[in-house]
Amino acid sequence: MPDNWGFVAAAYGLTAVALLFYWRRLARKEREVEALRRLKAPRS
Repeated sequence: MPDNWGFVAAAYGLTAVALLFYWRRLARKEREVEALRRLKAPRS
């Protein structure tokens, strides 16, 4: 088991990086949706 700790750490690191990129993508998509919503809102 002690021989595998490097692989475990690498798996957690890879997962953290993937989640970070996914979070940034979702934030960018949210900004795009908000911008479109503002453009399509009826003006009074």
